[in-house]
Amino acid sequence: MTATRNKRILSVQPVVDGGGSEHALIRMFRQLTEDGWECHVAVPAPARLAEEYAAAGATLHVVPMARLTTSGGQWRWVAFAAGWPLAVLRVASLVVRNRCEVVHSNSLHSWVGWAAAALTRRPHVWHAREIVFQSAAALRVERLLTRHFSDAVIAISDAVAAQLDATNVVVVTDEADPAVFNPQRAGAFRSRAGIGDHEPLLGSVARLDVWKGFDHLLDAFDLIREGEPAARLVVAGAPVPGKESYAAGLERRARSTEGIHWLGHREDVADLMADLDVFVAVSTEPEPFGLVVVESLASGVPVVAGAAGGPLEILGPGALDRPTPAGRLVEPGDAGSIAAAVLELLPDETSTAIRRGRKPLRVAGPGGFGAVLDEVLARGRVSFWKRRPSRRRR
Repeated sequence: MTATRNKRILSVQPVVDGGGSEHALIRMFRQLTEDGWECHVAVPAPARLAEEYAAAGATLHVVPMARLTTSGGQWRWVAFAAGWPLAVLRVASLVVRNRCEVVHSNSLHSWVGWAAAALTRRPHVWHAREIVFQSAAALRVERLLTRHFSDAVIAISDAVAAQLDATNVVVVTDEADPAVFNPQRAGAFRSRAGIGDHEPLLGSVARLDVWKGFDHLLDAFDLIREGEPAARLVVAGAPVPGKESYAAGLERRARSTEGIHWLGHREDVADLMADLDVFVAVSTEPEPFGLVVVESLASGVPVVAGAAGGPLEILGPGALDRPTPAGRLVEPGDAGSIAAAVLELLPDETSTAIRRGRKPLRVAGPGGFGAVLDEVLARGRVSFWKRRPSRRRR
Protein backbone atom coordinates (compact mmCIF):
# COMPACT_ATOMS: atom_id res chain seq x y z
CA MET A 1 0.00 0.00 0.00
CA THR A 2 1.38 3.43 -0.92
CA ALA A 3 2.17 5.68 2.03
CA THR A 4 0.27 8.96 2.39
CA ARG A 5 2.48 11.82 1.28
CA ASN A 6 2.30 14.30 4.13
CA LYS A 7 5.99 15.10 4.59
CA ARG A 8 7.93 17.50 2.35
CA ILE A 9 11.67 18.04 1.99
CA LEU A 10 13.71 20.51 -0.07
CA SER A 11 17.27 19.44 -0.87
CA VAL A 12 19.89 21.93 -2.01
CA GLN A 13 22.19 20.27 -4.56
CA PRO A 14 25.09 22.65 -5.38
CA VAL A 15 26.34 20.96 -8.60
CA VAL A 16 24.70 19.19 -11.53
CA ASP A 17 27.67 17.37 -13.04
CA GLY A 18 26.19 13.88 -12.81
CA GLY A 19 28.69 12.86 -10.15
CA GLY A 20 28.41 10.54 -7.19
CA SER A 21 26.63 13.02 -4.91
CA GLU A 22 23.78 13.39 -7.41
CA HIS A 23 23.40 9.65 -7.95
CA ALA A 24 23.36 9.11 -4.19
CA LEU A 25 20.77 11.89 -3.76
CA ILE A 26 18.53 10.33 -6.41
CA ARG A 27 18.67 6.96 -4.67
CA MET A 28 17.84 8.69 -1.38
CA PHE A 29 14.80 10.26 -3.06
CA ARG A 30 13.64 6.82 -4.20
CA GLN A 31 13.74 5.63 -0.61
CA LEU A 32 12.05 8.75 0.75
CA THR A 33 9.16 8.70 -1.72
CA GLU A 34 8.49 5.10 -0.69
CA ASP A 35 8.44 6.32 2.93
CA GLY A 36 5.83 8.98 2.18
CA TRP A 37 8.01 12.05 1.53
CA GLU A 38 7.34 14.62 -1.18
CA CYS A 39 10.78 15.57 -2.49
CA HIS A 40 11.92 18.86 -4.00
CA VAL A 41 15.46 19.78 -5.01
CA ALA A 42 17.05 23.16 -5.79
CA VAL A 43 19.82 22.95 -8.41
CA PRO A 44 21.99 25.75 -9.88
CA ALA A 45 21.31 24.90 -13.55
CA PRO A 46 19.32 22.45 -15.69
CA ALA A 47 20.32 18.98 -14.50
CA ARG A 48 21.91 16.36 -16.75
CA LEU A 49 20.10 13.73 -14.66
CA ALA A 50 16.67 15.39 -14.89
CA GLU A 51 14.96 12.18 -16.04
CA GLU A 52 16.50 10.23 -13.15
CA TYR A 53 15.29 12.84 -10.65
CA ALA A 54 11.78 12.64 -12.10
CA ALA A 55 11.79 8.84 -12.01
CA ALA A 56 12.76 9.00 -8.33
CA GLY A 57 9.75 11.23 -7.65
CA ALA A 58 11.65 14.48 -7.10
CA THR A 59 10.62 17.90 -8.44
CA LEU A 60 13.48 20.04 -9.79
CA HIS A 61 13.73 23.80 -9.21
CA VAL A 62 16.52 25.79 -10.89
CA VAL A 63 17.94 28.41 -8.50
CA PRO A 64 21.08 30.26 -9.66
CA MET A 65 23.77 29.55 -7.05
CA ALA A 66 27.51 30.09 -7.31
CA ARG A 67 29.58 26.98 -6.70
CA LEU A 68 31.92 27.02 -3.72
CA THR A 69 35.34 25.93 -4.97
CA THR A 70 39.03 26.60 -4.47
CA SER A 71 39.52 26.68 -8.26
CA GLY A 72 39.54 30.09 -9.93
CA GLY A 73 41.23 32.12 -7.22
CA GLN A 74 39.85 34.77 -4.89
CA TRP A 75 37.39 36.17 -7.43
CA ARG A 76 35.37 32.96 -7.27
CA TRP A 77 35.01 33.53 -3.54
CA VAL A 78 34.00 37.16 -4.15
CA ALA A 79 31.37 36.06 -6.68
CA PHE A 80 30.09 33.42 -4.28
CA ALA A 81 29.78 35.94 -1.43
CA ALA A 82 28.06 38.51 -3.66
CA GLY A 83 25.45 36.04 -4.91
CA TRP A 84 24.88 34.25 -1.61
CA PRO A 85 22.15 36.49 -0.08
CA LEU A 86 19.94 36.33 -3.19
CA ALA A 87 20.41 32.55 -3.48
CA VAL A 88 19.34 32.17 0.17
CA LEU A 89 16.22 34.26 -0.42
CA ARG A 90 15.32 32.24 -3.51
CA VAL A 91 15.71 28.92 -1.70
CA ALA A 92 13.76 30.24 1.29
CA SER A 93 10.95 31.26 -1.08
CA LEU A 94 10.90 27.71 -2.50
CA VAL A 95 10.64 26.29 1.00
CA VAL A 96 7.61 28.44 1.79
CA ARG A 97 5.85 28.03 -1.57
CA ASN A 98 6.15 24.25 -1.51
CA ARG A 99 5.37 23.99 2.22
CA CYS A 100 8.56 22.02 2.84
CA GLU A 101 9.03 20.96 6.44
CA VAL A 102 12.74 20.06 6.30
CA VAL A 103 15.67 21.65 4.42
CA HIS A 104 18.49 19.30 3.39
CA SER A 105 21.93 20.39 2.12
CA ASN A 106 23.53 17.68 -0.01
CA SER A 107 27.14 18.73 0.48
CA LEU A 108 29.37 20.28 3.13
CA HIS A 109 30.19 22.88 0.48
CA SER A 110 26.54 23.94 0.13
CA TRP A 111 26.25 27.05 2.34
CA VAL A 112 22.79 28.17 1.23
CA GLY A 113 20.48 25.62 2.83
CA TRP A 114 21.31 26.33 6.48
CA ALA A 115 20.55 30.03 6.06
CA ALA A 116 17.30 29.36 4.16
CA ALA A 117 16.27 26.98 6.97
CA ALA A 118 17.07 29.57 9.63
CA LEU A 119 15.17 32.26 7.72
CA THR A 120 12.06 30.08 7.35
CA ARG A 121 12.46 28.46 10.81
CA ARG A 122 12.60 24.92 9.41
CA PRO A 123 14.77 22.07 10.65
CA HIS A 124 17.99 21.70 8.68
CA VAL A 125 19.77 18.42 7.87
CA TRP A 126 23.31 18.64 6.53
CA HIS A 127 24.64 15.77 4.38
CA ALA A 128 28.41 15.62 4.76
CA ARG A 129 29.86 13.97 1.65
CA GLU A 130 33.42 15.32 1.57
CA ILE A 131 36.76 14.97 3.30
CA VAL A 132 37.94 18.57 3.10
CA PHE A 133 41.65 18.65 2.32
CA GLN A 134 41.78 21.50 -0.20
CA SER A 135 41.16 24.38 2.22
CA ALA A 136 41.76 24.51 5.98
CA ALA A 137 39.75 27.75 6.13
CA ALA A 138 36.72 26.15 4.46
CA LEU A 139 36.88 23.21 6.88
CA ARG A 140 36.94 25.55 9.88
CA VAL A 141 33.85 27.35 8.58
CA GLU A 142 32.06 24.07 7.83
CA ARG A 143 32.85 22.66 11.27
CA LEU A 144 31.30 25.77 12.80
CA LEU A 145 28.22 25.73 10.56
CA THR A 146 27.47 22.03 10.97
CA ARG A 147 27.86 22.33 14.73
CA HIS A 148 25.49 25.26 15.17
CA PHE A 149 23.19 25.32 12.14
CA SER A 150 21.97 21.78 11.65
CA ASP A 151 19.43 19.64 13.47
CA ALA A 152 21.22 16.53 12.23
CA VAL A 153 24.37 15.87 10.22
CA ILE A 154 24.37 12.76 8.01
CA ALA A 155 27.93 11.64 7.29
CA ILE A 156 28.52 9.07 4.57
CA SER A 157 31.39 7.38 6.45
CA ASP A 158 33.24 7.41 9.75
CA ALA A 159 36.12 9.13 7.95
CA VAL A 160 33.84 12.04 7.02
CA ALA A 161 32.31 12.20 10.51
CA ALA A 162 35.75 12.29 12.15
CA GLN A 163 36.68 15.64 10.59
CA LEU A 164 33.58 17.42 11.94
CA ASP A 165 33.06 19.11 15.28
CA ALA A 166 29.29 18.57 15.30
CA THR A 167 27.81 16.53 18.14
CA ASN A 168 24.72 15.37 16.25
CA VAL A 169 26.39 13.24 13.55
CA VAL A 170 24.69 10.12 12.18
CA VAL A 171 26.65 7.83 9.82
CA VAL A 172 24.47 6.51 7.00
CA THR A 173 26.40 4.94 4.12
CA ASP A 174 25.45 5.31 0.48
CA GLU A 175 24.78 1.98 -1.20
CA ALA A 176 24.41 0.67 -4.74
CA ASP A 177 20.94 0.00 -6.10
CA PRO A 178 20.85 -3.79 -6.68
CA ALA A 179 18.21 -3.34 -9.38
CA VAL A 180 20.81 -1.34 -11.36
CA PHE A 181 24.19 -2.78 -10.31
CA ASN A 182 24.30 -6.58 -10.49
CA PRO A 183 26.28 -9.34 -12.26
CA GLN A 184 23.44 -10.14 -14.67
CA ARG A 185 24.27 -7.06 -16.74
CA ALA A 186 27.53 -8.62 -17.98
CA GLY A 187 28.04 -8.95 -21.72
CA ALA A 188 26.46 -5.81 -23.14
CA PHE A 189 29.29 -3.32 -22.52
CA ARG A 190 32.10 -5.41 -23.99
CA SER A 191 30.06 -5.98 -27.12
CA ARG A 192 29.46 -2.25 -27.59
CA ALA A 193 33.07 -1.30 -26.81
CA GLY A 194 34.65 -3.94 -29.05
CA ILE A 195 36.38 -5.73 -26.18
CA GLY A 196 36.73 -9.50 -26.43
CA ASP A 197 34.66 -11.66 -24.14
CA HIS A 198 37.72 -13.53 -22.84
CA GLU A 199 40.13 -10.59 -22.47
CA PRO A 200 41.17 -9.66 -18.90
CA LEU A 201 39.60 -6.26 -18.23
CA LEU A 202 40.17 -3.74 -15.48
CA GLY A 203 38.54 -0.35 -15.25
CA SER A 204 37.96 2.84 -13.31
CA VAL A 205 35.06 5.29 -13.22
CA ALA A 206 35.37 8.75 -11.68
CA ARG A 207 35.33 12.42 -12.46
CA LEU A 208 38.76 13.38 -13.76
CA ASP A 209 40.53 15.37 -11.06
CA VAL A 210 44.17 15.58 -10.00
CA TRP A 211 43.64 13.70 -6.71
CA LYS A 212 41.79 10.77 -8.32
CA GLY A 213 45.12 9.12 -9.16
CA PHE A 214 44.63 8.40 -12.87
CA ASP A 215 48.26 9.21 -13.68
CA HIS A 216 49.32 6.48 -11.24
CA LEU A 217 46.78 4.09 -12.79
CA LEU A 218 48.35 4.65 -16.20
CA ASP A 219 51.79 3.99 -14.70
CA ALA A 220 50.45 0.81 -13.13
CA PHE A 221 48.89 -0.37 -16.38
CA ASP A 222 52.33 -0.43 -18.04
CA LEU A 223 53.44 -2.82 -15.30
CA ILE A 224 50.24 -4.87 -15.51
CA ARG A 225 50.79 -5.44 -19.22
CA GLU A 226 54.23 -6.82 -18.46
CA GLY A 227 52.63 -9.47 -16.26
CA GLU A 228 49.47 -9.98 -18.36
CA PRO A 229 49.99 -8.79 -21.97
CA ALA A 230 46.33 -9.42 -22.88
CA ALA A 231 44.99 -7.07 -20.18
CA ARG A 232 42.81 -4.16 -21.23
CA LEU A 233 41.89 -0.99 -19.31
CA VAL A 234 38.75 1.15 -19.57
CA VAL A 235 38.50 4.61 -18.00
CA ALA A 236 35.16 6.46 -17.88
CA GLY A 237 34.51 9.95 -16.58
CA ALA A 238 34.37 13.60 -17.52
CA PRO A 239 36.75 16.26 -16.15
CA VAL A 240 35.65 18.42 -13.23
CA PRO A 241 35.29 22.11 -14.19
CA GLY A 242 38.68 23.78 -14.29
CA LYS A 243 40.63 20.53 -14.79
CA GLU A 244 40.07 20.15 -18.53
CA SER A 245 43.74 20.60 -19.45
CA TYR A 246 44.79 17.97 -16.90
CA ALA A 247 42.21 15.56 -18.31
CA ALA A 248 43.35 16.28 -21.87
CA GLY A 249 46.92 15.37 -20.96
CA LEU A 250 45.78 12.07 -19.47
CA GLU A 251 43.73 11.31 -22.56
CA ARG A 252 46.67 11.97 -24.89
CA ARG A 253 48.83 9.60 -22.88
CA ALA A 254 46.09 6.94 -22.72
CA ARG A 255 45.42 7.04 -26.44
CA SER A 256 49.11 6.49 -27.16
CA THR A 257 49.15 3.32 -25.01
CA GLU A 258 48.01 -0.01 -26.40
CA GLY A 259 45.12 -1.66 -24.59
CA ILE A 260 43.51 1.46 -23.06
CA HIS A 261 39.96 2.56 -23.90
CA TRP A 262 39.50 6.21 -22.85
CA LEU A 263 35.72 6.59 -22.81
CA GLY A 264 34.83 10.00 -21.40
CA HIS A 265 31.38 10.40 -19.87
CA ARG A 266 29.24 7.25 -20.05
CA GLU A 267 25.60 6.56 -19.33
CA ASP A 268 26.08 2.77 -19.21
CA VAL A 269 28.22 2.57 -16.06
CA ALA A 270 26.24 -0.36 -14.62
CA ASP A 271 26.88 -2.41 -17.76
CA LEU A 272 30.55 -1.39 -17.71
CA MET A 273 30.96 -2.46 -14.07
CA ALA A 274 29.42 -5.88 -14.66
CA ASP A 275 31.85 -6.59 -17.51
CA LEU A 276 35.02 -5.86 -15.52
CA ASP A 277 37.27 -8.41 -13.90
CA VAL A 278 38.84 -5.88 -11.47
CA PHE A 279 37.80 -2.33 -10.56
CA VAL A 280 40.50 0.18 -9.61
CA ALA A 281 39.96 3.25 -7.40
CA VAL A 282 43.31 4.65 -6.30
CA SER A 283 42.81 8.28 -5.28
CA THR A 284 45.87 9.95 -3.80
CA GLU A 285 43.74 11.63 -1.11
CA PRO A 286 41.28 9.73 1.14
CA GLU A 287 37.94 9.06 -0.53
CA PRO A 288 35.01 10.24 1.63
CA PHE A 289 33.26 6.94 0.94
CA GLY A 290 33.46 5.51 -2.56
CA LEU A 291 30.06 4.95 -4.17
CA VAL A 292 31.75 3.43 -7.23
CA VAL A 293 33.47 0.94 -4.93
CA VAL A 294 30.18 -0.39 -3.54
CA GLU A 295 28.66 -0.33 -7.03
CA SER A 296 31.52 -2.49 -8.26
CA LEU A 297 31.11 -4.91 -5.35
CA ALA A 298 27.36 -5.10 -5.98
CA SER A 299 28.27 -6.11 -9.55
CA GLY A 300 30.41 -8.97 -8.25
CA VAL A 301 33.69 -7.24 -9.17
CA PRO A 302 36.62 -7.11 -6.69
CA VAL A 303 38.25 -3.74 -6.06
CA VAL A 304 41.80 -2.41 -5.75
CA ALA A 305 41.62 0.80 -3.71
CA GLY A 306 43.80 3.13 -1.69
CA ALA A 307 44.03 2.21 2.00
CA ALA A 308 42.46 5.38 3.35
CA GLY A 309 39.05 6.90 3.98
CA GLY A 310 35.91 5.15 2.82
CA PRO A 311 37.52 2.24 0.91
CA LEU A 312 39.32 1.17 4.09
CA GLU A 313 35.94 0.99 5.84
CA ILE A 314 34.26 -0.80 2.92
CA LEU A 315 36.90 -3.47 2.25
CA GLY A 316 37.98 -3.81 5.86
CA PRO A 317 41.47 -4.01 7.39
CA GLY A 318 41.82 -7.65 6.29
CA ALA A 319 42.41 -6.41 2.73
CA LEU A 320 45.55 -4.56 3.84
CA ASP A 321 47.71 -7.67 4.10
CA ARG A 322 46.29 -9.97 1.45
CA PRO A 323 43.60 -10.16 -1.25
CA THR A 324 40.11 -10.88 0.03
CA PRO A 325 37.04 -11.81 -2.07
CA ALA A 326 36.14 -8.09 -2.04
CA GLY A 327 39.58 -6.93 -3.17
CA ARG A 328 42.86 -5.45 -1.99
CA LEU A 329 43.93 -2.21 -0.30
CA VAL A 330 47.19 -0.60 -1.43
CA GLU A 331 49.30 2.44 -0.70
CA PRO A 332 47.67 5.38 -2.54
CA GLY A 333 49.75 6.54 -5.47
CA ASP A 334 52.07 3.50 -5.54
CA ALA A 335 51.92 2.22 -9.12
CA GLY A 336 53.87 -0.95 -8.30
CA SER A 337 51.47 -1.92 -5.50
CA ILE A 338 48.46 -1.18 -7.70
CA ALA A 339 49.82 -3.38 -10.49
CA ALA A 340 50.69 -6.24 -8.14
CA ALA A 341 47.21 -6.15 -6.55
CA VAL A 342 45.46 -6.16 -9.94
CA LEU A 343 47.52 -9.12 -11.13
CA GLU A 344 46.66 -10.99 -7.91
CA LEU A 345 42.93 -10.42 -8.46
CA LEU A 346 42.64 -11.03 -12.21
CA PRO A 347 40.88 -14.39 -12.76
CA ASP A 348 42.48 -17.23 -14.67
CA GLU A 349 39.66 -17.00 -17.23
CA THR A 350 36.74 -14.71 -17.94
CA SER A 351 33.59 -14.83 -20.05
CA THR A 352 30.06 -13.48 -19.99
CA ALA A 353 28.82 -16.71 -18.44
CA ILE A 354 31.45 -16.57 -15.68
CA ARG A 355 30.81 -12.89 -14.95
CA ARG A 356 27.03 -13.39 -14.82
CA GLY A 357 27.56 -16.28 -12.42
CA ARG A 358 29.40 -14.16 -9.85
CA LYS A 359 27.70 -13.34 -6.57
CA PRO A 360 27.41 -9.72 -5.39
CA LEU A 361 30.25 -8.94 -3.00
CA ARG A 362 28.21 -6.37 -1.06
CA VAL A 363 24.47 -6.37 -0.40
CA ALA A 364 22.80 -3.11 0.61
CA GLY A 365 20.78 -3.05 3.79
CA PRO A 366 17.68 -0.93 4.34
CA GLY A 367 18.24 2.79 3.85
CA GLY A 368 18.58 4.87 7.01
CA PHE A 369 17.79 8.32 5.59
CA GLY A 370 14.06 8.19 6.24
CA ALA A 371 14.54 7.31 9.92
CA VAL A 372 16.87 10.28 10.45
CA LEU A 373 14.50 12.70 8.70
CA ASP A 374 11.44 11.34 10.49
CA GLU A 375 13.20 11.86 13.80
CA VAL A 376 14.14 15.44 12.88
CA LEU A 377 10.60 16.17 11.72
CA ALA A 378 9.07 14.70 14.88
CA ARG A 379 11.45 16.65 17.12
CA GLY A 380 11.01 19.90 15.25
CA ARG A 381 13.55 22.64 14.93
CA VAL A 382 16.02 22.67 17.81
CA SER A 383 17.87 25.80 18.87
CA PHE A 384 20.87 26.06 16.60
CA TRP A 385 23.12 26.75 19.57
CA LYS A 386 22.12 23.66 21.55
CA ARG A 387 24.47 20.66 21.48
CA ARG A 388 23.17 17.14 21.33
CA PRO A 389 24.91 13.80 21.99
CA SER A 390 26.53 12.15 18.99
CA ARG A 391 25.05 9.03 17.42
CA ARG A 392 26.01 6.50 14.76
CA ARG A 393 23.57 4.67 12.51
CA ARG A 394 24.49 2.24 9.73
